[in-house]
Amino acid sequence: MHWLSLTMWTGMDYGLKLWDEWFAKYLGSMIPTGHGGRGFKYLFNGLVGSKLYARPIGQKGVDDPYFHLELPGSACEAIEAHLIQEFVVTTDRLEKANFTRLDLAWDGVGFRPLDVKQAIEEKKFRSYLKRKTLKYTVEPLEQKADGNQGTTSLRVGALSSERLIRVYDKRGPVRLELQLRAKRADVVTRSVLKELPVKWPEKAMGHLRDYVDFQDENGMLLTWWGKFVNSIARSRTKVTDARQKELEQMTDWLMTKVSPTYSAVVDVVGRDMMDAMLKYGKDQRGRRFDAILELSKEIGENDGV
Repeated sequence: MHWLSLTMWTGMDYGLKLWDEWFAKYLGSMIPTGHGGRGFKYLFNGLVGSKLYARPIGQKGVDDPYFHLELPGSACEAIEAHLIQEFVVTTDRLEKANFTRLDLAWDGVGFRPLDVKQAIEEKKFRSYLKRKTLKYTVEPLEQKADGNQGTTSLRVGALSSERLIRVYDKRGPVRLELQLRAKRADVVTRSVLKELPVKWPEKAMGHLRDYVDFQDENGMLLTWWGKFVNSIARSRTKVTDARQKELEQMTDWLMTKVSPTYSAVVDVVGRDMMDAMLKYGKDQRGRRFDAILELSKEIGENDGV
């Protein structure tokens, strides 16, 4: 597990109490920063990047409706696995709590980012991902964590979608990450992390295979992928969120149809056009986008907030 985020529909005081009971032993006390962030009035910092956001801005008529807890990879690594399991089991009983982001990581996989890139370009995969979302980067002078020089990284999947994968070698050994957001993150967190930690790898692999498999034209797994998945079956978990599908379609339309014209206007008129267009759009959008905007409480504008 490389990232875990939670939104809970209750007050800030409860969030701080929850932190003290579950995580302060490992990540220290939550210290107020004296300012807010990401649409919240209050921001608290724990150790190694852990954060708690409280009292959202702009909730008319509702005082203190929810808080957001964020545990990045280094924070997850500092917490004993059995404690995370107990926390998820306890939280699973609460109706007013959603896990909004979960990152699952596998280190030392037996393939390279280039292998994944080639398989996708050759259409040797089964997935809901789209080839046009592939981003492949080579940095020949960048130093790896192990001291060697030269890194490669690959990302497949839209940033606005519920799932994407990353494959990179910046740490030395190649790492594969599956990033989950919104409803998918909530479902998979409850499916995987409620189990005993010894069962996490197998359960997580099933969800990874739900998203992508690399296979030839006969449906046989590519050799390097077959060795990695080690005969673990797909979980076949179905999650449908119409809001998310609508957001993906809107994002795709903006990128393919609007961005060329918009870039030309900005080049001529200037970047002030960006702020003017955003303000005008907010004034004109009405209630037709209310359902989409509700996603901000689940996946947020940045890292699940």
